[in-house]
Amino acid sequence: MIITTSLRENESLIARAQELASELGADYQPRRKLSLSKCLERFGPFYLLYKDRLSFVNADASELIFHPDTAVLRLKAPHDALISLLGQSPKSILDTTMGLASDSLVMAAVGNRVTALESQEVIFQVVSRGLATYQTDNKQIEKAMQSIKAVKSDSLTFLKSQTDHSFDIIYADPMFSETIKESENLNAIKPLANGSRLTREWLDEAKRVGRERIIIKAHFRDSVFEELGFERQVRPNQKLHYGVMELIDTEY
Repeated sequence: MIITTSLRENESLIARAQELASELGADYQPRRKLSLSKCLERFGPFYLLYKDRLSFVNADASELIFHPDTAVLRLKAPHDALISLLGQSPKSILDTTMGLASDSLVMAAVGNRVTALESQEVIFQVVSRGLATYQTDNKQIEKAMQSIKAVKSDSLTFLKSQTDHSFDIIYADPMFSETIKESENLNAIKPLANGSRLTREWLDEAKRVGRERIIIKAHFRDSVFEELGFERQVRPNQKLHYGVMELIDTEY
């Protein structure tokens, strides 16, 4: 894997890129004012270090960048379906599919303690570093970013390592089985994401580790709700539905 810098490079940025390359076991290559397309021709997909963030450029030139915009918009809305499903009191939540961390941010921003898992190396590096370094004047988002514990692990391995009832809520948002054309911000993550479906083994471990409920999100055409026994939360005119499995008799 290659790491290079933005065009606005200086000695400090180059030194940081070289240090990051060593940390990740990657190779640093000078930018030499090359365009992104020329970089792709020479390097293939590569990490791109800016002054204030790390991104990843895919073979199709789409760029994976961490940005909390989606979470900010959801928190400004009068109602968010996921927040409603969490309950009122603060919870310990295991987000088994961090991805771009939008759901993790929303859950953390309303006072929950979130541990977020990401199995894919590139996504983990870009997003976890973004959570740690992104600058914003939004204090709610800043506090949420700082509070999230990002862990590099596949969800099943992590679940198996946990004691019974370690988290109040287990959450999963696997890659959608159907394409959503409106979700252009997901284009850069698709080539990098873990496309595995949820399994019975995953569910058994989630039931053991969870205390209150398991929540999943999937395309409304996805059969995962029925296959695994989740109660589908129908959202009229929405392409994504949530599924809930109660582990104890509680009300939201």
